[in-house]
Amino acid sequence: MFTRGPRRGEVPILNSACPWASSEQNLATLWANPFTSAITTRTATLDGFPDHPELHQVAFFGPDAHSSINSYGYSPHPLRSYLTWLRALLAQDQSETHHQSGTVRRKQVIVSITGSLQETRVMLEMLQRFANEVGEVIAVEFNASCPNIPGHPPPAYHQGALAEYMKLLASFASRNLLVGVKLPPFTYQDQFEAVVAALRSVGSPSEKYHPIAFLTATNTLGQGLVFANQETPVPRDPASSGRPLTADRLLAMPPSSTRASAEEDAPLQSGWGGLAGSTVHPLALGNVARRGGRGGGRAV
Repeated sequence: MFTRGPRRGEVPILNSACPWASSEQNLATLWANPFTSAITTRTATLDGFPDHPELHQVAFFGPDAHSSINSYGYSPHPLRSYLTWLRALLAQDQSETHHQSGTVRRKQVIVSITGSLQETRVMLEMLQRFANEVGEVIAVEFNASCPNIPGHPPPAYHQGALAEYMKLLASFASRNLLVGVKLPPFTYQDQFEAVVAALRSVGSPSEKYHPIAFLTATNTLGQGLVFANQETPVPRDPASSGRPLTADRLLAMPPSSTRASAEEDAPLQSGWGGLAGSTVHPLALGNVARRGGRGGGRAV
């Protein structure tokens, strides 16, 4: 998808699948950014995920608000909406040229999706038709790692489930549809071995390229808890400022029922969520380095 071993100053920059890539306007803003090589949509489902603003929220903490905790689910917009928006952006992209070089301006599109095996199959069929229609290489990221969905544990933590999704994804891999998997943070060796086993189950040493074109590492680390007095306000953040000021946002006056104790710094019940940013960066970096060392030199 990108050049391996890019030169200094040419490392591709792109956003992760997140609430700041939810709407048509979000995608247009990311698309127009001159510093990015690709855009990733927020994780879409077949029919859209129910959004509850009073529950699905984000808070920032730490120096300069470089860490976050969120209880978000997936995008409320269905996959078909993203395809409509991306179709317009790609049409615009094809009509623009760089003033200096005169070459057509290209930006890689990565569509993040998730769902049951059957739902994922339907979405992959939609994406294959979309790639054929627009005549572009489209990348598909299967999100196997969101920790915030009750009753739906991340399949990437279960080797059997991950292997099933890998098999399905590999069956749709083609020259114009690149398939990949978004993985959670791993903390012990057996978890890495399970991913390697799942990858080997759908690849062959005789193949030049693995059908799973890329791995995204990592998603948030679930079951985090941030105390009320640790939040760093980010008043202009578009993903959090529009949310209602419920218990985990109106930190100064939370309802007594959400207090774990009467202490001033007691955690808020709704402060549970997935950790991201500088707090988990060393773990994410270790995951990337470990996977890079296990790749066996083949593109995966």
